[in-house]
Amino acid sequence: MNIEWGSGNTAGVRKAIARLQQVAGTYDISLEPVTEQLIDLVLSDRVAPSRTGGS
Repeated sequence: MNIEWGSGNTAGVRKAIARLQQVAGTYDISLEPVTEQLIDLVLSDRVAPSRTGGS
């Protein structure tokens, strides 16, 4: 999800999110808080944070 999101592949990341949520629901698995936060961020259509560093 993170790689697809960072590269701007919205369709790919939404597909990955849907699949992850489907699998988690099927096996009654809780997602890590950081994963839930990433999903919320992606689905809110905000811009990916820069990974290049800088001030």
